[in-house]
Amino acid sequence: MPGDDFSDLAGKVAIVTGSGRPNGIGAAIARTLARNGVSVTINYVSERSAKPAEDLAQSIRDEYKVGVAVVHQDVSSPEGAQRIVAETMKQLGVDHIDILVNNAGLTRPGPLLEATVADIEKQFSVLVYGPLYLTQAVVGLGKMPKGGRIINIGSIGSRTFPVALPVYAAAKSALDILTVLWAGELGRTHGITVNTVAPGPIATDLVDKTPETASELVVQQRGSDRIGEPQHMADVVLLIASEKSRWLTAKYIAVDAGILGNC
Repeated sequence: MPGDDFSDLAGKVAIVTGSGRPNGIGAAIARTLARNGVSVTINYVSERSAKPAEDLAQSIRDEYKVGVAVVHQDVSSPEGAQRIVAETMKQLGVDHIDILVNNAGLTRPGPLLEATVADIEKQFSVLVYGPLYLTQAVVGLGKMPKGGRIINIGSIGSRTFPVALPVYAAAKSALDILTVLWAGELGRTHGITVNTVAPGPIATDLVDKTPETASELVVQQRGSDRIGEPQHMADVVLLIASEKSRWLTAKYIAVDAGILGNC
């Protein structure tokens, strides 16, 4: 009997937001999906990410021979979300989107009482409004078909309650709840699954900038004595994107080497 594979993904189309950083979780997810035959969109927002994003896209094209779109656009407005979807379909020459990975993120560490209006609005606009607008856009404009996948990249911070990240953790908690609500609505009306994959300490630029250091979190891990890698997240996303996870929805999956235990 042949071993399991992910050939059912070949020919599908995925948008991975916030995927322009070479060392980021989004880039690892995009590469992993492409390795299994998925055409992908690399999305970035910072001007300094333009060349790394283009280089990443070209390396994926060269190595995996799949279509790769590159879209410079903020996720935090309905217009931006619509443009990401429209540009994906235009650049890849497709008429629908199969997979959405809501990965774009940012943190603004600091005490709650020092959080400015701009800090609060920016974090919620990227971490909550962005996934909401993108989900609306891929189901509507992107005509996500039955069997489509929406995968929200969460954070164990929504359940470890880091004092140094009060607004970020609250935004990620909101996304956890939206995952469950969207799964109920989109599962029954469109046959789409919606899940959250939440990283623990992963070696990326974003984690390195947080005040709750990776080394402190590693002490809490049950399954490893080292920090995780972006590929650990990408492998879980790959499984959820595949047909093997067709009966999995409304779930919060922590990729954290056991920090949360059975929470």
